[in-house]
Amino acid sequence: MVASVLRVLRLAHVGVALLGGQQPAASVVVRVPATSNPYLAGMPAGTKSTYGDKAPEQSPVLVELSLTNAAAVIVTASGAINHLPGCPPTCDPPKGSAIARHQNGAEHGISDVAAPMNSLLGVFLGDDRPDRSRAPRALNFGQIGTQFLSISPQLKQVFFLGSGATRAGIPQRFMVPKGASRLFLGTMDGFEWNNNTGFFSVAVTIERTDVSSGLFSVDSTVYFAKFACMPNRSRCTPEREIVEERGDKQYHIVLPSQSEWGASIANPAEARVIIRAPSGTVCLGPDSCSGPQGTGKPAAADFVAPGKGVGALVSKTTGGRTYFSVNDRSGTAFQKHEGYFEFEVIVR
Repeated sequence: MVASVLRVLRLAHVGVALLGGQQPAASVVVRVPATSNPYLAGMPAGTKSTYGDKAPEQSPVLVELSLTNAAAVIVTASGAINHLPGCPPTCDPPKGSAIARHQNGAEHGISDVAAPMNSLLGVFLGDDRPDRSRAPRALNFGQIGTQFLSISPQLKQVFFLGSGATRAGIPQRFMVPKGASRLFLGTMDGFEWNNNTGFFSVAVTIERTDVSSGLFSVDSTVYFAKFACMPNRSRCTPEREIVEERGDKQYHIVLPSQSEWGASIANPAEARVIIRAPSGTVCLGPDSCSGPQGTGKPAAADFVAPGKGVGALVSKTTGGRTYFSVNDRSGTAFQKHEGYFEFEVIVR
């Protein structure tokens, strides 16, 4: 069993209608040297990494913003670096170049990662030293891709930030995991960050939940729902959907990726439904993972919601009920899915 955090007022701002207010976002601009080794995040002075790297000389950059009530991080990055001496003139922008891996894999309790070489990376930590607990699994951005609209990394799980936007210029959102109190920024290299050259300039914005809106009659902004993950899946995939009523016409839903129109709520008047604070990651296959807005590709006619985003969270209202699903080809394709979406629903 695993605990899934249900952040009642979490605002993802990924193109769905929202209700209630929002606390002002906090922003800061930081300079990230090419020598910023993410595997030294949260480690004390003198800690060593690969090929002569050590803290604090090659430590990543701590973003000096509070993550209290943080829902998501947005970045805008510029500049250029190289994992070798010689930048300029030979440099890569924040999106990096070819996919590479960390030579030592997970280190100091921080996950391995496969990401574009020379790209901008991030890692969330809690209050504890990262080496005092096991590293999470690696994210492989060669499979996930870099054109997602949102992603939900775990604590201590290194993730790709890039420029902070898709090729179409759509801002990407990096969801803040439960327990995160620190965000570090680093760069992608295989080993030996100490001879890297160049730097990135990164504007970081924290989107926060509005804990004073009173939209839900609750004592806390955080809820926990326990569910079993299906066996033989690399990504936690709940065995069944969870629909919880939070108030009058207000619901929290956990939608497993393999559930075709499996989660539903009563809507006898077939009124307008608003989806709020969607989060999570769903994989339709090993090379097709996305957040609730999907991969950005329009779905074909044989999908459950033709024309909507492939892999997106979609809904339909019929027969006095509103149903929710991941957007894929109807039928057996759903059996191979991994992951889940969590979101709030309000019936107007």
